[in-house]
Amino acid sequence: MNAKLLMMIAFLFFLAWRKAADSFLLFCALFAGGLWVCVLIHRMENTHSVVDDDTQ
Repeated sequence: MNAKLLMMIAFLFFLAWRKAADSFLLFCALFAGGLWVCVLIHRMENTHSVVDDDTQ
């Protein structure tokens, strides 16, 4: 997943929720925001786990 895309989707759902005051839109905004945080944490933890087999 692309973190920037998730952030934009969460922001758009949040703006739509503010305009329509629908609880489903708030759920979608919070869910996309949660996925964005999970993607950021996953990327931070797995940046150093690349193994090069040619160095042996």
